[in-house]
Amino acid sequence: MAVGAGIFIGTYDMGALSVVLPDIVKQWHIATAAITMLGTSTFIGMIIGSLISGLLADKWGRRIILLLDFVAYGIAAMMSAFSPNFLWLAAMRVVVGIGVGADFAVAFPYLVEYAGQLRGRVMAWAMWAANFGMLIAYGVGALALRYPGGWRVPLFVGALLVVPVLWVRHKIPESAAWRAHHAASWSDIKNIVHHAQYRKSVLLSSVTWLSYQVSDQGLTLFLPLMLVTVFGTTASGAAWHSVLVKAITIPAALVTVALIDRWGRRPLQIWGFLGRALGLIGLGTLLICEPGPLRQYPLWQYSAWLLLVIAYGFGALGPDKTTVITAAEQIPTQWRATAQAIAEASGRIGGIIGIVGYSLLTPWWGPGSGLLFFGAMALVGTIISQRTLPETKNLVLASASESS
Repeated sequence: MAVGAGIFIGTYDMGALSVVLPDIVKQWHIATAAITMLGTSTFIGMIIGSLISGLLADKWGRRIILLLDFVAYGIAAMMSAFSPNFLWLAAMRVVVGIGVGADFAVAFPYLVEYAGQLRGRVMAWAMWAANFGMLIAYGVGALALRYPGGWRVPLFVGALLVVPVLWVRHKIPESAAWRAHHAASWSDIKNIVHHAQYRKSVLLSSVTWLSYQVSDQGLTLFLPLMLVTVFGTTASGAAWHSVLVKAITIPAALVTVALIDRWGRRPLQIWGFLGRALGLIGLGTLLICEPGPLRQYPLWQYSAWLLLVIAYGFGALGPDKTTVITAAEQIPTQWRATAQAIAEASGRIGGIIGIVGYSLLTPWWGPGSGLLFFGAMALVGTIISQRTLPETKNLVLASASESS
């Protein structure tokens, strides 16, 4: 629970930035390039945080990183809430990203080692709980954005959430698997690149994670802003509508919890990717083919909402859970956090690609073009998963010495 709570806060944080973005744009009159900068700054921090923490966690242990990362996050989140200007906010978002990226890179290896053969369901439960993070962020934003300067409240709440997490986390033990088989030196960690099998596993995990995060992080950041643009709602109204859309991920994720150790990771990831691709491509096509007049009619609006719900539901059903655990499951203990960090960093690069791609496409061809781009990347994930993803539900975890 203590480890999974960090994933909850990381998800809350991205939802918080997403929901306050329309208000920030209005208050500071920032341009599209600045919106892109604000979104990507968090992911740049995540890339840095994940890579550094993965190496440190394999050498120094999982527990110390799981404590330090949220100390950094809490301080930066508090300073974000009191940002005097845009550049200060962007800088603090880099530090926030470092903390969140570090946590995602280390939390899953810890859960893999802690849960053993129950790891699929344990990690699915952790990711299921994380869905509430974004829902709560949207809800807090919907209430706070009614008032002047209300965009600061969701960011401030994120900083407050760190306190109980740190209080509980300081009691968690170090991973027993890491104690028994930790990396003896920095050169020992670098040896992962000399093993073709593990190098390939990390590469494929990285590519599928990237292809999913293009749409996932792109939608996370731009959903409220897209709703304002497409449906003409207020910032507060878009926040409430985002709650309704995101709510579909709760039952979808419960299906994943029930099936991940029965069906396995592979079918859930393939079908989840495909469903997301079809939903996003359908919605993008709907927006492009009808640029305006018909959007006021209920049938058009219901169709748009249905396709958006399909995209979110299928994402939560499969790749939202599976892409984040396959690297940690396939790599031995000595290198597990490093491998997870590489895959995590790749996913955050996907987030940057999604944000930049959407930002470049929509000024020219509208939100529909950005959604088509997201759908195309989800389709890429479908193909790669179908051709390369191994089934890991019954894989026995090992140390490097045991697998050599």
